[in-house]
Amino acid sequence: MTGVPKSKSCQNCRIKKIKCDKNWPTCNQCARSRKLCPGPTSRTKFVHYTQNGPDGDIPESPAIGGIDTQNQAGDGQQKTVMTKYGRSKKNGEEDSSFAVFRLHVPRAKLTTSAERTGARLVNLWERNKTGGMALQNSFIPHLPARLSRSACLRDCTALFCSVWNEYRRGKPVETLLDTPLYGKALRSLQHAFQGPDVYTVETLGAMVLLERSYTMFGNLTPGSVKGHHRAIETVLKKKPPLNLEDDLEVTLAFENSNLLHTASLNGSSNYVSDKRWRELLTKVTLDSMAEEEMQPFADDPLFTIDLLNTLIESAHWISQLGANPQESRDLRDMASKKLRAHSARMESMSLDCTTKAFNMGSLREVPDEDSITGFRFESTSVKFAQVYASWLSFQIVLSRMVYELEVIDGNDGEDEYAAYKAGCTQLWNFVPYLSRVDTIAALHMIGVILPSLEAANDIEQEYIVDECYKADEYSKRLPKDRETLIAKSILLAKSRTGRL
Repeated sequence: MTGVPKSKSCQNCRIKKIKCDKNWPTCNQCARSRKLCPGPTSRTKFVHYTQNGPDGDIPESPAIGGIDTQNQAGDGQQKTVMTKYGRSKKNGEEDSSFAVFRLHVPRAKLTTSAERTGARLVNLWERNKTGGMALQNSFIPHLPARLSRSACLRDCTALFCSVWNEYRRGKPVETLLDTPLYGKALRSLQHAFQGPDVYTVETLGAMVLLERSYTMFGNLTPGSVKGHHRAIETVLKKKPPLNLEDDLEVTLAFENSNLLHTASLNGSSNYVSDKRWRELLTKVTLDSMAEEEMQPFADDPLFTIDLLNTLIESAHWISQLGANPQESRDLRDMASKKLRAHSARMESMSLDCTTKAFNMGSLREVPDEDSITGFRFESTSVKFAQVYASWLSFQIVLSRMVYELEVIDGNDGEDEYAAYKAGCTQLWNFVPYLSRVDTIAALHMIGVILPSLEAANDIEQEYIVDECYKADEYSKRLPKDRETLIAKSILLAKSRTGRL
C-alpha cells in the first residue's frame, strides 16, 4: 500500500537514503553525524474513513454524558481503522502478518474548564450513584450539559467535586472546605446575584451545590446553613414559572421543596395549593412510582400530594385551636374528621404497602436482640428504605395530630396515643439500619428518625441517640451535647404538628 514503510530504518537514514544498521537506541550513522536518533520507524499506518467508507458505519464512542462541546456540534461521525502491515514472505514461509483493528472515534478533548469539571462530576457520580448521594441529588446527571452556560454553576460544581472527592478519601471534615475553590465559588455567586441571572436555573443549581457542600460534607456549625436555605427558598419563590420540560429545573425544585414545606408550616402560603408546584409534584411522583422498586407504593401515587396538603392545613388548625381552645366547634369537627379520614386511609395503605414489600423482598423484618424493638428492617434498596421510612413518619405525624385534637377536646386520647406510639416503634426498626449503609444515607435516615424521640422513654432515647452518634462518628453533623440533640428533635416534631 502506498505510503506504508517497508523498513524499520530510522527517519534520519531514510531521509539521507543510506543504509541504517538499526543499532538502537542510537544507530552508528546518527552517532557519527552527532544527531539524535529517532529510533525505528513505525510500520503501522492509520487510515481514516468517513461515514461513506467501504466498511459501513462504526458506532461513535460515547462521550461524557450531556457535556456541551462546541467542537462536536458540526463534526460528522467518523471511524478510524488501524491497519498493520508485515514484511512480504517468500514462498514456503509462513503467511505474512496482516491485522485490521477498528477503533471508536476518541472522545473530544476536554479543552474548557466546564468540560473538565463536567467529566469529573460524571466520574464521581458513576462510582457513587447507588448510595446515599442519589437520595438528595437526582439533579446531578443533568448538570454537565449546563456548566458552559454559567460561571457560578461551573465554579460551585468544581467545589462540590473537590469536597466530595476529599470526603471519599476520609479527609477530616473540618478541613474539607479549606480550599481556594470555596472562595472562587462564593465570588462567582456574588457576581451572579449582582446581575440579571439571579433567578435562573443555573444560579439555583449553583446555590444548591454550595449548600450540599456544607450539609453533606462540611463541618456544620449552629446556623451555618440557615442562610443557604433562606436564599434557595427565596429563589424558588421568585423565579419564573417552573418549566416541566426542563429536567434540571424539575429535579432541583423537587429536591428542595422541603424548604417550602417548612416555610408553609411556619406561616407562609401553602405551596402545595400552587398549581405549578402541584403539577411538578405530580410529575415527579408518577415518574418515581413507575420504577420497579417503588411498586409497593404505586396503588395510589397521588395520595402523597393530598397528604402533604393536609399536613400543612392541619398544622395550622391545631396551632389555631391550641392557642384558643374556645375556637369554633365547627373548625374542630372539620379538622378531626379530615385527619381521622386521612389517618385511617394511611394506616390501610401502609399495611398493604408493607405486605407487598415483604412479598417482593424489598423489605424484611428480621429478629434482632440488640434492637430496642426486638426486630430490624433490612432493605434491598437505599431509596426504598428511605421512602418507606418517610411514609411511616407521615403516618406518625397524622397520629400525633389526631391525639392532639383529642387533648384539645379535653379527652385523654389513650387509643390515639397508642397508635402514635406504635407508629414510632415501627419506625425504630430502622435504627440498626444506620450501621449498614454509607454515612450519607445514614444521616438522611437519622433526620427521619429523630423527631420520633418525643414518644420514646429514657431507655429508648438512650438507645436511639447512641446509634445515631455511632453513624455520625465521621461526619460529626449532630450536636455534641445529647440533651441539645433530644431537645431539637422534639422541637422539630412539635413544629410539624402545629404545637409551636
